[in-house]
Amino acid sequence: MLVQSRTSPSLSVTSAAAQVLVGTGFLALDLLYRNGARNASQRYAGGSFGNVMTILAYLGWKSYPVARLGTGNHARQVLDDLTAFRVHTQFVRRTGKGATPVIVVRVIKAADGLFRSRFEWRHPRSGERLPSYRPLPKFIAEEISPSLPRAKVFYFDRAEASSLLLASKMRKRGALVFFEPSSCKDVRIFSACMAVSDVVKYSAQRISEPPQNPDDPSPRLEIQTLGESGLRFRIKRDSNHPGSWQHLPSYPVSDFKDTTGCGDWCSAGFLHHVGKNGRASFLKLSADQIIAGLRFGQALSAVNCGYEGARGPMYVLSRAELLEQATAILKT
Repeated sequence: MLVQSRTSPSLSVTSAAAQVLVGTGFLALDLLYRNGARNASQRYAGGSFGNVMTILAYLGWKSYPVARLGTGNHARQVLDDLTAFRVHTQFVRRTGKGATPVIVVRVIKAADGLFRSRFEWRHPRSGERLPSYRPLPKFIAEEISPSLPRAKVFYFDRAEASSLLLASKMRKRGALVFFEPSSCKDVRIFSACMAVSDVVKYSAQRISEPPQNPDDPSPRLEIQTLGESGLRFRIKRDSNHPGSWQHLPSYPVSDFKDTTGCGDWCSAGFLHHVGKNGRASFLKLSADQIIAGLRFGQALSAVNCGYEGARGPMYVLSRAELLEQATAILKT
């Protein structure tokens, strides 16, 4: 049975006109441990891809992840959490050759009174290595792609052949393509993913400057997150050259608990704000409209900091309550 930390998800009814999101990437089972506890207090779907897909479903989108998991109990727990938030899981394959990554997330209160998150990839008791990520094979992406719904947004967080194939196809169908890499291991395919993306967002701690083929078009928007210092962004000047960097500070948090998942809330909030009408509309947005989307994402991140776990607010707040808190932060 899925273990949740507080209450069951509280959601309002999704509108029949809800916007559609398709994505692929790192989908994992996160095990939340608090202050040295021996047992996990919560088990939930995680990974940036998993979090963004679920957050947007919570915000009212029709969310369709494309992934391959294993056949065991870990996969079932991931799918239980996704379906609890009305994520559509028909494109999540479960096969013996698949794997369900498992991550231990420890939230520990430090000497300064603040909470810190630590990620582990070994079982807390046995010390055995936990299952790790296996990329979605390209042939599965090819099989699934004709059946995918027409989407306003396509999200991916891994530079690999299957992601590139789906991003290219969804962009041709009018989707705004959002790429959120955590690393750059293959420069060739990474550059190709950059070229097909409208928005690229990455952490300065993981990628100081992403490689890019100068002959490829640059993404319209490049976002670099800076932790508690906020983020900086640049909007491309022309088809191949980004503009100058601009900085947006983070919002203050009065009752800080945990930063886990804050970047994913920022991504989801931004897409919720600017992605509802797809790629063509996004390309026409002014700089002020883009900034408004980024600030909304940052406000959702600030709300999330008041809860433990990557998606803590979703187990406590209704969508209306969350948006009310975010609106109050935007007015500060």
